[in-house]
Amino acid sequence: MLRASAFTAVGLFFFVSPIHSRAANGPIRIPGPGQGYQITKNESSRPAPSGYEGRTDTSTLTAVGNTPATMGKRIVARFELGNQVKTCPAADGTAEGKGVFSMSLDYTDRLANGGGSTLHIEMKADGKYKGQVGDDAWMMNPVNGEIDYTYTQTGTLRDPSGAIATPAGSNITQHITIPFSVSRDLTPPSLGAFSGGDPTQGKYAEAFGAGTALVYWAGVYYSVAQTKWRQDNTCVNAEFTPSSYTVRLVPGATTRVNAEVKTKTGERVKGMFINARARSNVGTVSPSGGASPVAFTFTAPTQRVTNASFTVNATSRAGVASEEWFAGLGTDWSGRISFTYTNSGDQGGDELLTWSNSSSTRITVDLKNGKGTAIGYTEVHNMGEHRQRAFRGSGTTIIFQSSDTLDGTLEDSSPADVEVINPRPGTYVVSVMYEFNREGKSQTQMCTRNNPCTESEQRLIITPPLPGIDGKLDDPNHLRGTKTDVKPGAGYRGAGTVTSILTWDLAREGSTR
Repeated sequence: MLRASAFTAVGLFFFVSPIHSRAANGPIRIPGPGQGYQITKNESSRPAPSGYEGRTDTSTLTAVGNTPATMGKRIVARFELGNQVKTCPAADGTAEGKGVFSMSLDYTDRLANGGGSTLHIEMKADGKYKGQVGDDAWMMNPVNGEIDYTYTQTGTLRDPSGAIATPAGSNITQHITIPFSVSRDLTPPSLGAFSGGDPTQGKYAEAFGAGTALVYWAGVYYSVAQTKWRQDNTCVNAEFTPSSYTVRLVPGATTRVNAEVKTKTGERVKGMFINARARSNVGTVSPSGGASPVAFTFTAPTQRVTNASFTVNATSRAGVASEEWFAGLGTDWSGRISFTYTNSGDQGGDELLTWSNSSSTRITVDLKNGKGTAIGYTEVHNMGEHRQRAFRGSGTTIIFQSSDTLDGTLEDSSPADVEVINPRPGTYVVSVMYEFNREGKSQTQMCTRNNPCTESEQRLIITPPLPGIDGKLDDPNHLRGTKTDVKPGAGYRGAGTVTSILTWDLAREGSTR
């Protein structure tokens, strides 16, 4: 069922910018009940894909004439209004989204004498939005909405002899920019003065009307996304070096703990740490905050306690985090294992093609006494657009041919166990047991110039798995290391780079084994 927002926007658009088109025997109107047509409607609403906020509402109305005055007439009207905004900003604070508002009408009139006419009208406004999030995790207004508006009209006239005439059609484009401000309390956005466009090309007011409908709802979904990325650890985490449970402190001893804000895929983020405090004010930590990355000095309490730790909050360009660091060693292995696998740089374009493909997977395993939790996160974003040359008048131009996109994110967790074996003297192998069972869905969209876009889903899993961990045994009670592998020449035309980074830092109480 179409949401009220879609009906309101579509109704408002037709009120301020109705279709001014005529068939051979009069103006075309979308019929209602009791006007000589059998009418069927199909309506749908779907949420934005995983990792985005928003939704898309569509409606199709088919009217077939069933009275002597309307026999042979058929009208098909299609509407679409959709927006999707990324739930999590990028590591640099960029918050992006896109939207579409389209309407098309296909009219056929087949006369009893063999004559008739056809008419196709299509209006489409494609929106791309880009905003910047500050170090305080609030949107830095305004967000710019870039609107590409197109209006096309084509048709044919057929006389009873079978001869077909093709009247001159219309092909109008406009590009306008509409800034809008995102509220901090989920109230409606405010729109700024628009710019751009060419009044001499026609459909100037219509482009503004369609763009206004798009950016209004984009502002609403930006507010929803902002509320979510400001929830602790939704989009970013605070990471500590050394890891929790890898440092043993006697009462009153101090240690340095480095903290940094990172995205779910492991990218460093500019932000601020605030309100660092020892648990229950037992022990001390300094400074109380600072720009990420920051080095904290933790002083253990002078009396023995069950848990010596400190907590710190962080705001950043990509979200908000809150984490706790624990001192102490377990009788079995404790610490963290982290693995990132990134496909980046696979993008480019020329006159006839634009493409961009990226993916990232991160697996972290936090352990205490040989057991813990594995958290996996993966995301994929692919797009391609093909164009072709076409004759227009006495010359050629470049027109859209087809496009495809693929977007998806997935996060899962699993209990984890770790075992360290020594296959040969002076060496070790770390075995980590976990299993991600959740299966996600990525959303694909395929569009061609002469057909409506189609959407489907593809299976999405967290891959690749955690690679093997091994090394030379320098300290039987502390295992740490890093493995980095960089492979250039990946992806389409060899423009991409695949990078994998595996780090581990595990410790335990004294043992000779």
